[in-house]
Amino acid sequence: MSTLHDRLAELADSAERTPGAPAAALWERGVRRARLRRAASVAAVAAVVAVVAGGLTVRTDPPAPLPADVPFEQLHLPEHVRPPGTWSDAGRPTGPLAALGLDLRTRPEGLFGERQGLEAFGVSAVDGRAGWIDLPGVSVDARALVGWYALSPDGRWIGWTRHEGPERPDGSGPQVGWSVLDTTTGEVRDLADPAARRVADATDLAFSGDSRYLLTSYEKRGGGGAGDRSHRFVAVDVRTGERTTVEGPGEKWVPSFGSAPTGIAWSRGRTVHRLDPRTGERRELALPQSVVVASWGPDDRAFAYIGRPPGAEGGSWRLYAGRSVAEARDRPLPLDIEPGEILGWRDARHVVVGRFRTTATIVDVVTGETETLDLAGGAEKYAAPLLAADLWRNPLVAPTDQPGGSDPRRPYLVGAGVAGLGAVIGILWSLRRRRGRA
Repeated sequence: MSTLHDRLAELADSAERTPGAPAAALWERGVRRARLRRAASVAAVAAVVAVVAGGLTVRTDPPAPLPADVPFEQLHLPEHVRPPGTWSDAGRPTGPLAALGLDLRTRPEGLFGERQGLEAFGVSAVDGRAGWIDLPGVSVDARALVGWYALSPDGRWIGWTRHEGPERPDGSGPQVGWSVLDTTTGEVRDLADPAARRVADATDLAFSGDSRYLLTSYEKRGGGGAGDRSHRFVAVDVRTGERTTVEGPGEKWVPSFGSAPTGIAWSRGRTVHRLDPRTGERRELALPQSVVVASWGPDDRAFAYIGRPPGAEGGSWRLYAGRSVAEARDRPLPLDIEPGEILGWRDARHVVVGRFRTTATIVDVVTGETETLDLAGGAEKYAAPLLAADLWRNPLVAPTDQPGGSDPRRPYLVGAGVAGLGAVIGILWSLRRRRGRA
């Protein structure tokens, strides 16, 4: 009786012989195939890593916004100013702007690191979206929180001081002039005093009430060291660059900038001044109180100013307002509100005053009735944002949610982890199969 082994041997002897490759050649072919499989696995893992790394480093900048051609009635201030998310890469928002401020921005550094710094941001008056604004030549970390930048009342222009040389985190070089950015086109224009290569002790920047002039007071570098008495008060037309010397050197105090529908308004002591740069016409108004800031309403008749009663040195500032200069009266505000600035006018009867632009109080200049708004919305900010004063005449709108609150690398890092885990599992599975065959 034959066994299974005998039967298999008989079949092998009777099978047709076919030429084939030698055993050594077959072994080499198997080795080559194994190497190709390993190389393919390594290439696949490398491709995954390259895709993930590319996602971490390559970003597509959004296209520059087109100039906004929006009727004034459709431009709005938000009820609360919300900056972009700290990780957001949103670029310059569509102008005109409703607000301009500073906030912390976080950027990726390497695969896992990050770096933070203050940057300028704006909120669009068109769609409410916020975005970071690149001010050429400015390192915000090298600047103070206030005083070196300004937003025009119509939201179209941003002005800032320009300094010599690159700015460093520990400070800026000498000031050589000013720059303005048209937020509707992105055009930047440099302004300077042709008679002064450098300027010193420049005071806060501001725009005139009609948004046409950038206002500042400064000394020429090396001007004799006479303190404020060597300051000159200058208005620069942001469209043409033409300079108007509002006041030459010699005044004891620097001016306090005000606002009016046309021309330039400012105060010093108890006197309020107005100048029309086109005609040279000047007007003066003497008041019984020391004036911090004065403003005419949109009808150029209503009038409001923040001052201190005679003999109340060191006392609190108070609001005086009326339908005309002659009718301006003390307007008591709620006990927890001390007026610090005039933010704008809702109409010819309602003036808006604020304190560090975190709260706003709308005051009826006829009856004295008030309405208080919380502009901060409970959020902490490094510096209260500047607001486009003209837009108080339109209804405020709910703020827009701003994306960018989380690290954009997170999904890529998760994907890289999953890909790496998959590669490890694949390698272990291949090794196990090889051992099983052996």
